[in-house]
Amino acid sequence: MKRIFSIALALTIFALGARAQTLAMGGEVISPANMSHMEAMKFGQSEHSFLSARVAAMGGAFTSLGADLSSMAINPAGLGMYRNSQLSFSMLYDHSCSTNGNVNFTSNKGNVAINQVGTALNLYQGTGALVSFTLGFAYNKLADLNFRNGANWNNGEVTIGEFFAEQMYGINPSELKSSAAPFTNPNIYPDQWGGVLAYRAWFIDPAMDGDNFLGYYHVPAVPLENRVDSSLRMESVGSVGEYDFSMGFNFGNVLYLGTTLGVQSIDQVLYYNYSEQYRGATGTELSYMSYRPTLASYGSGVNFQVGAILRPVSAVRVGIAYHSPTAVSLSRDYQTYMQTSFMDGEVLDENSYLNTYTYDYTSPAKLLLGASVTIANRAIISADWDKVWYGNMRMHSDGLEEPFANDVAADLGSSNNFRVGVEFVPANNIYVRGGYAYYGSPLNREAKEYAEDGGAFFGTYRTHSDNFSLGFGFRFASGSSVDIAWTLSRAHYTNSVMYDYYYADEANNEEIIVSGPTLVDTIHTNNTVGVTYSVPF
Repeated sequence: MKRIFSIALALTIFALGARAQTLAMGGEVISPANMSHMEAMKFGQSEHSFLSARVAAMGGAFTSLGADLSSMAINPAGLGMYRNSQLSFSMLYDHSCSTNGNVNFTSNKGNVAINQVGTALNLYQGTGALVSFTLGFAYNKLADLNFRNGANWNNGEVTIGEFFAEQMYGINPSELKSSAAPFTNPNIYPDQWGGVLAYRAWFIDPAMDGDNFLGYYHVPAVPLENRVDSSLRMESVGSVGEYDFSMGFNFGNVLYLGTTLGVQSIDQVLYYNYSEQYRGATGTELSYMSYRPTLASYGSGVNFQVGAILRPVSAVRVGIAYHSPTAVSLSRDYQTYMQTSFMDGEVLDENSYLNTYTYDYTSPAKLLLGASVTIANRAIISADWDKVWYGNMRMHSDGLEEPFANDVAADLGSSNNFRVGVEFVPANNIYVRGGYAYYGSPLNREAKEYAEDGGAFFGTYRTHSDNFSLGFGFRFASGSSVDIAWTLSRAHYTNSVMYDYYYADEANNEEIIVSGPTLVDTIHTNNTVGVTYSVPF
């Protein structure tokens, strides 16, 4: 079974249409050239672990609670619980450790960032039906995209050069020379640029009969008997944040209503370095090859959120919130580079152009439900459930709507997320907290079963994660407070193939399979320490 996660697949089939009967091509180091529904899904996966320290320490179970700037990004009705105005500032240190099943490779990365800053302005306090009205403005971090990952594979039997050779099938070598400007050729797509570089770096050669091109390419510099040692080094830098403009209302200390206009900011740069070393075969000309795609994604989105909290008795709160789909405009810069080193000492370097394209799509909607109970004014127990409809994402860029919708229907469904938190007050102004959160898989049943059976995707995508948290807080006599939270998160990812090409021509009984090494059992473990300082005024 082949998972097709590139919405440029239809374009690729068109480009190779004279040959293809059944065609699938892509992979972790190939697919970044294209925007896929899985990439859009990734930017829609948010957690509550990067908000204020109080919320993070309680596992993010805050749908029915309030009086925290994080309410603007969870349930804006919580703003109605403010009794005064407040300034708040949060920072965190995040240490990520990535492991996988490939030669026990481990990568570490540390990151310090501002995860929340803003204010709640309590503009009205009264004694009528409307008890209070509060405006809020804040930046809230929704997702952290900082990590490193990598793998080593030894004694392989396939080189990525075979993939590039198949990519260039039917393209005359005269179109790949610098004078032909292949990177601006509308018939050569960005996900084929690796093949262009492979030709120009003498990694692949056209099959010729004298001066006549035979229509295909091969890899003479790496004989088939060669052993291939491959490695991947991947680094991501970035985050998803949201600028929230909110208002909350308190009616009789029983019903709280709120709304948020959220403006999301998406920023990620992905650096890949896939390399191969060759050994063991007579006639080997190439000693080393490095292929380095770089992908930068940056954009913004707009959504709205509405919520309500009901307090039927003083000790019980029930909350509900709805987050609309986010209308996103995302630009992507793609560029790739190749270096080849030969046995005679010659080194060739080739760069592609920088390709920029903007995609417009809508991210998933979310429904949140929560309940909490206060025990003797000394403890709070809170629980949340939310549902995220990844299967409702839509692309709004010309020519991409239908393939995007088909891929979404084939692979994505809805996730169920659960959170629970506790807060205990052992002494006046001292708070001890703990929590747990589970974020479910965005895949539909078929794709989830495929992933659980070890199937390889064309990229490394998070399926589910478990978060455990602890924290404490202290309130000073002035009313200001300091909160600290520690969160341990273990996120599980799909297996991903580095490159994959499958072609079947039933009419001519021809089948070609080029499948590269696979990154398996990836787990990102994050230890996050957050600190929040709040000042009332």
